[in-house]
Amino acid sequence: AGACEVVLVERQPRFTVLPLSNRWLAGSAGTRRLHHDYASAAAAFGYRFLAAEALAIDRPARRVDTSAGALAYDWLVVAGGISEDAAALFDGDTAATRHYSEHFASAYSAGADLVSLKRRLDGFASGEFLLTLPLAPYRCPPAPYERAVIIAHAIRSRRLKAHLTVVDPNPPWLAYQRIFAERYRQEVSYLPNTRLRQLDPYRQVATLDIDEVRFAAAILMPPQGAATICRTAGLTAPDSAWAATDARHFGALADERVFVVGDSVGTVSPLFGHYPKTGQLASRMGQIAASEILARVAGTRSEAVLPDSTCYAWVDLEPAERVRIDTSYRRRGDGELVQTIRQQREHQPGAEDDAWLDAHLRFLLGPAAAG
Repeated sequence: AGACEVVLVERQPRFTVLPLSNRWLAGSAGTRRLHHDYASAAAAFGYRFLAAEALAIDRPARRVDTSAGALAYDWLVVAGGISEDAAALFDGDTAATRHYSEHFASAYSAGADLVSLKRRLDGFASGEFLLTLPLAPYRCPPAPYERAVIIAHAIRSRRLKAHLTVVDPNPPWLAYQRIFAERYRQEVSYLPNTRLRQLDPYRQVATLDIDEVRFAAAILMPPQGAATICRTAGLTAPDSAWAATDARHFGALADERVFVVGDSVGTVSPLFGHYPKTGQLASRMGQIAASEILARVAGTRSEAVLPDSTCYAWVDLEPAERVRIDTSYRRRGDGELVQTIRQQREHQPGAEDDAWLDAHLRFLLGPAAAG
């Protein structure tokens, strides 16, 4: 921590490794690797961990109100992740939204929903399974497709009298479109560029652009946006669900004492829009924001650094196949950010993804976290 006293406020009692969550759902990763203790990380790195929920930010007073009391700050880093607007699926109908949360939630954040989703997947025995995606940008772009592969593989390997429909309002992801067409033609209908128009959670009917789907089980992904606390604190951009920050240090445009990092960050370039909302990019953003804060405290200038991201996405389970996605950035002559994406297919891959993950866990949580 050095010149600053650092306090981490987190409502979850333990850190959940979301990049492992789909492998855990598929039964190929153990619970021990999925969860890690925040208190141990705080002890390893010398910061204070407060197990509490951040309720509100009073920017004029430089205060965060939490479920454990108020905290004053000189500098604030908001890493709230995403919020999901489930009510948008049901025109604000609170009863329908509650029914959705109990039966069809996306389980796209750490917490009890992930355990509930595993029970739902393990208990699925027959009928139509519906998986819907939100419009991009959304957290961890490959994750819904990985889940689709898990469901399709379960249908085939368990010989279920079942079928999966994937409704995707975005252009097709070609690697997964190929897998669905070549390996899961009987099990999966993949509908890219298709919007969910209406949803009846009681009759379990989804109305699409040109068709209706009756489903027995579902993962329904609502529109995503910045963490709720970003919106209530006035940190989101006008006419946007995402936070407005400068693209270099992730300082909030509304407040020079506040930084927003991770999935909540909005548009950073007119050329490609958002950074991909991945765990590695969130970590890189945190490092960049921390360096800028320390430089301001010391009265110096921080080094100009751009984030990068590596993502391993499973394309099929048997035979094993995955895609490594490397994303890098540079500034062109006029100062605008340019994005370069490289994808590499890996057949019968080794353990490079585990080594990558362990390195990041050691960096974030200390040496005891990996392995």
